[in-house]
Amino acid sequence: MSIPTHGDSQPGAGEQRTVELVEDERRYVLLLDGAQVGHTVYADHGGQRVFVHTEISMDHSGKGLASTLVAAALADVRARGLRVVALCPFTAAYLRGHREYDDMVDPLTPRLKADLRAAQLI
Repeated sequence: MSIPTHGDSQPGAGEQRTVELVEDERRYVLLLDGAQVGHTVYADHGGQRVFVHTEISMDHSGKGLASTLVAAALADVRARGLRVVALCPFTAAYLRGHREYDDMVDPLTPRLKADLRAAQLI
């Protein structure tokens, strides 16, 4: 499933950014001109999507790609009516800087972390 990208950063000339949801791997992947350059991994817990880790290829760091990826993933989470929990430090920082998501963010509690560990989701 392809998710429209509306990020803070505009693609460079001729650069196509696409975010796809790969549900069977519990991740969103970022494609740059058709090649995967990053991903963000999540675990679902009830009505919450917990973002665990975000990674962008070192060859493509500093281009705002992680922001593009997380923004598209958050748009998908909102469209699904889910809540967001940020275990991933990048996603947490992104959410702190983008208050428009406050209405869908839940805190990471010790209980939630324990539940995720018990279910071997983290």
